[in-house]
Amino acid sequence: MENNKPRLSLDEQIQHLKDKGILFNIMDEDSAKQYLKYNNNYYKLTSFRKNYDKHPGGENKGKYIRLEFAYLVDMSIINMRLRYRVVEMALDIEHHTKLQLLRKIDEYDEDGYQIVKDYIDLLDEKYRNYLFNELNRNRGNAYCGDMIEKYDGNYPVWVFLEIIPFGRMVAFYYFCANRFSDKEMKNNYYGLLTCKRIRNVAAHSNCILNDLRPHTAEHLTNKDIIKELIRIPYMNSNFRKNRMSNVRIQQIITLFYMHKKMVRSEGVALYESRELKKLMRRIDKNCSYYKTNTLIHGTFKFLGLVVDNWF
Repeated sequence: MENNKPRLSLDEQIQHLKDKGILFNIMDEDSAKQYLKYNNNYYKLTSFRKNYDKHPGGENKGKYIRLEFAYLVDMSIINMRLRYRVVEMALDIEHHTKLQLLRKIDEYDEDGYQIVKDYIDLLDEKYRNYLFNELNRNRGNAYCGDMIEKYDGNYPVWVFLEIIPFGRMVAFYYFCANRFSDKEMKNNYYGLLTCKRIRNVAAHSNCILNDLRPHTAEHLTNKDIIKELIRIPYMNSNFRKNRMSNVRIQQIITLFYMHKKMVRSEGVALYESRELKKLMRRIDKNCSYYKTNTLIHGTFKFLGLVVDNWF
């Protein structure tokens, strides 16, 4: 079914928001127009209203309850800051996972060329072609094209890890985990898959915090992550389970956990600790906006407890 809605003008966007019950007491309509024109687009900004309830009946039925335009702006800024943290932390995890792989390959006395050849040979034709296409697309790449040309099909593992994307590296990690019968690596693999998913969302500028409602997670949280969360003081079981049942929060917390587990550099860990605490201070800046919204307030409280205790 077609749903070709015309693009609304700025005035129409403001009117549509007012019709939905969104208020302009903190940020006035003129300021809101400027924001929508130069800072953020209407569709992305309004996606955060999913976290707010509507009047169930009466003259305001279907309108949002006590939702200010300024609240959406604040959520958008927090979302942006969180995305930056996710991308940086995922880069750290990727780098240190590669280092762990190289250590494991040395530990198990593997031939650096043979292990890559065996991985490629194990792929079925479809996925082998995917890999070759990935590499061929980068032959002219200014940053890794020379490595692809130099080794052309006979890649040592230390080169292979530098010329494949994160998702491919995670797949290779799983291959190595099975080859070595390494239980810890197999467990790490599922955490790395989650890191890849949330990293892709953040890197493509998608919204993360625009649906915080519980019971959206498709999988149970890793038991080791649960054990770490249980150790956090002042976090009761129902509160923890409720927050971790949201797929977005589950992925964020998994990323935090994997950063703690995989990153061995004290300097990198200290830097990320400082940056996460800056993020939490930014979240707290307008905490009064969310005091009546238990969904958002509870989520931010949960993230704060994790950051304070893990970092």
